[in-house]
Amino acid sequence: MVASGARRVTDGMMLAAGRVLGDYSPARKDPSASLLPRLRDVRAVARAIATAVGLEAQRAGVASTTTPDQLRDRVAAAQWMPEYGS
Repeated sequence: MVASGARRVTDGMMLAAGRVLGDYSPARKDPSASLLPRLRDVRAVARAIATAVGLEAQRAGVASTTTPDQLRDRVAAAQWMPEYGS
């Protein structure tokens, strides 16, 4: 992962990603709602997932340690922004 500098992906990192994605599922509040978050929320969800994965990578010792705020800033800075030329 670019923002955390993780050297490899662990099972815990995959679980962290799944848990955060599940937390953002509209179906948690309404069983008839969509399983996945709305497309307009995808950037925020991606940042939350990346931060959780980075924190887990630090906990597992496969990434250097930062504060959660530093990691969130790194994730935001690394997130791709679609920009289309005229």
